Amino acid sequence: MRYFISFFFSLVLFFNPALKATTNSDQNTYDTEGKIYTNTKEQVGLSEDSNYLFNSINKHQYFSAQFEQTTLQEKKKRLIEGEIRAHRSGIFKISYFEPLNEVMFSDGKDFYRFDPELEQLNIQPLEELLEETPVGLFTLSLKEIKELFIFSECRKDLNQFSCLLTSKKEESFIKWIDIGVKNNVFDSFEYLDTFGQTVSLKFKNVSLSTIPNGEFKLNIPEGTDIVSFRNSNK
Repeated sequence: MRYFISFFFSLVLFFNPALKATTNSDQNTYDTEGKIYTNTKEQVGLSEDSNYLFNSINKHQYFSAQFEQTTLQEKKKRLIEGEIRAHRSGIFKISYFEPLNEVMFSDGKDFYRFDPELEQLNIQPLEELLEETPVGLFTLSLKEIKELFIFSECRKDLNQFSCLLTSKKEESFIKWIDIGVKNNVFDSFEYLDTFGQTVSLKFKNVSLSTIPNGEFKLNIPEGTDIVSFRNSNK
C-alpha cells in the first residue's frame, strides 16, 4: 500500500470510483477525534491570535522546500523525503525520493500523478482536491482557507509560532492540522487524516522567491501508460 506514504495525498483512494477512465515528544499529543492534551512546553507558550499565521499565508505566494515526512499509524513509522514547489494560482509540483519515486503535479486545472515504477501517468480534474489535502495551504487563497478551517490554539514560544486548524467539514480528509511557522515561513506541518495516520512534515531550505515556470514542468518518458479521468462527467 504505497499510497499511504504520500504527504499531500492518499491518491489511490482519492480517485472517485464513479469516474470512467480511458487508457492512453515535545510535540502535541492528539487522539483520533482531534482532542488536544497540553504538555508542559505548551503551557509556557504565549496565547496568540491567528493574524500572524494569516500574514504568513499571504506572504507565501511562492513556496519551495525540501521536506522530511514521518507517517505514524498503529505504532508503525515510515520516513520519506521529497521536495515541493507551489504557487497560489493552484500550480504545484511535488517529488518524492526513494523508495517512492513519484511525482505529483497540477497545472491549476488538472492533477497529474506519475509513477515511474508502474510507468503510468494518472490524470484527473483538480476539482476539490486542494480543499481536501494539505497542499491547499500553499495553493488556496487565505479567504478559501478560512472557509475550510477553524483557527485555534495559536501559540508563540520564542521565535516559533504554531496554530491548530480544525476542518469545518465533518467528512474532511484532514481532521486537524498543526502548522509551525518560523520567521513568517512555514516550518512544519502535523496532521491527522481519515485513515488514522498522523503525518509530520519538517521543511528545510525554504524559499519564497519566484519559481521559474520551467521548474514546474513535468517530464513524462515516451511509452508511459496514460490513464485519464478528465471526461468522467460526459
